[in-house]
Amino acid sequence: MKFSKSILTVGVLMSLSTAAFAQTTAKEGLDRIKANLNNSKANLTEYEKNLKTVEGNIQEVGKAKSQVEGQQKQVLQQVEENNQAMTKISSQEKELQALMNEEKTKTAQENQKIAELEAMIAKIKENQKKRETNVSDYQMQMNQLQEEKKIWHSRAGNLKEQNDQVNQRLRSLASEEKEWQAKQKGYQGEVKRWSKEVERQQKISDSYNSLAEVK
Repeated sequence: MKFSKSILTVGVLMSLSTAAFAQTTAKEGLDRIKANLNNSKANLTEYEKNLKTVEGNIQEVGKAKSQVEGQQKQVLQQVEENNQAMTKISSQEKELQALMNEEKTKTAQENQKIAELEAMIAKIKENQKKRETNVSDYQMQMNQLQEEKKIWHSRAGNLKEQNDQVNQRLRSLASEEKEWQAKQKGYQGEVKRWSKEVERQQKISDSYNSLAEVK
């Protein structure tokens, strides 16, 4: 605002100087010219000063603009990074939701398995009670068998004694049988020998009888 007002003042002075020049003497005109020259120089100096100020302002504005553009670039980069982060978060949210749904499904399946296992455990416990009853029954049978085993063991002792007696008797009979078989063999030999002798004597006897009948 101050810079624009200075330019307007210079223009008014130039117009007044031109109009007064036609109505004044040469000396006054020269003075006016000198005054105008000085004013022009002053205005030039002011314009140059203002130009430097403007140029400085332009440079400052350029610097500020560069800074703002840099900030804008950073902001745009941050916006892009933010968008990427949001996209990544959305993707992670979907993945997490999918994982949560999967875990919920698995939890439901595991609960079903737990129910099945609990039913199986209840069945196994029921079977265990039955087995305990069976073991008790089997123990009773085992006790009975052990009592019977004692009886049979005692009987086995008696049978062994009887068997030993029988074996002793069989050995005695076998020995006696061998003796009789030996005698049998001897007698069979004698019978055979004397049978042949009887046969020989019979032939001799028959021969004599035949000769006697011929005479």
